[in-house]
Amino acid sequence: MGVAFAPMNIRTIVIAVAVLALGGYALYDYYGPESKLARELKEIDQLEPDLKAPDCFPKGPNAKLFAIGIQRDRRPKAELNNDVVRRSAIKHDCIRGNDPKTVQRVVKALGASGVIVYSEVLQKCPVVKDDYPVYGCFALDALSAEGSKDSVAAMESALGSKDKARKNIYLGALYRLMNTSGWKTNAQLAQMIPAETEWEAKELMLEHIRHHKDPTAKPDLERAYAAEQDPQERGLIKAALLEMDNPGKCVVTDEGRAETGLCRYTCIEINRWFSVPKPKTGCPLVANAPADTQQGAPPLNSATPATPAAAAVK
Repeated sequence: MGVAFAPMNIRTIVIAVAVLALGGYALYDYYGPESKLARELKEIDQLEPDLKAPDCFPKGPNAKLFAIGIQRDRRPKAELNNDVVRRSAIKHDCIRGNDPKTVQRVVKALGASGVIVYSEVLQKCPVVKDDYPVYGCFALDALSAEGSKDSVAAMESALGSKDKARKNIYLGALYRLMNTSGWKTNAQLAQMIPAETEWEAKELMLEHIRHHKDPTAKPDLERAYAAEQDPQERGLIKAALLEMDNPGKCVVTDEGRAETGLCRYTCIEINRWFSVPKPKTGCPLVANAPADTQQGAPPLNSATPATPAAAAVK
C-alpha cells in the first residue's frame, strides 16, 4: 500500500509547492513597487474622480492628478470671503507655501514624470489679481517638494520675470530656492542684494541671512550696506551685521533713527521685539532682551511669514 501511494504523494507535493509558489508570486506582485504605485495613483484619482484639470494645464492623467492635489489642498471658500484676508492668504501661500499635503502626495507618486506638468503650469497658467487659487504657486510647492535639478531649473526660470502681476510667483520662487540645499551660499545671497530691485525680495534674502548668521557673508553685506540707498533696507542690512557681531543680543532695524520716538529692538533668536522711549543720547544699536519681553513676534511686513488672520487684524 505504501509503495502504491508514493507517486500520488509526490504529485500532491509538487502541486502544493507550485500553488504556494504562485501564491507567493501573487503576494509579491501585490506588494511590489509597481502595484503599490498603481494603487496609490488610483486612490488619488478617486479623491476627485470627476474633476477636470484647468485649461492652462497640459493634457494627460498626470495633470489631472496635480489638479486633484490643488483642489484638495486649496483653502476653503469661507476662509477667503474677506478681501484683505484673501489677498494676504494668496501672498503668504505663494511666497512661503501652505504645506499642501495632497500635492506632496501627488509629487511623491509621480516622481520625475510630474516635473514637466508643474513646470508648464508655472509658465502658462495666468495670474489674476486677487483670484484664488494661484496655480503657479502650487506648482512652486510641487517643484520644491520634487527637488531635482530640473525642478530647480524650472523655479529659476520664474526669477527671469518681474511682471507686476506675477510678483508673488517671483518672490515664492526665490524663497523656495533659498531653502533648497546647495542653491546659493549666504555670501552669494548677500552679493545679490545690491542689484535686486524688488524690496520684498531684498527682505526675504536678509531674513534668510539673519537666521543663518554666517560670518562668510559679512564682507558682502558690508558692501551691500554701503551701496544701499533706501533707509528701510539699510536698517535691515545693518541689523544683520549687528547680529553677527553681537550674538544673542537684540538690535534696532532702523539704524537707531527712532522716528516715532521709540527705540524698537528685534530679538531674532527668541522671536520677540520690544520698544523703549528714545533717550536724549539716541538709541543704542544693541540691547539685551528684558525679562518681561511679551510683545510677541517682530512687527509684520510683507516679507514676514504672516498668517491671513494676522493680516486681517493688522
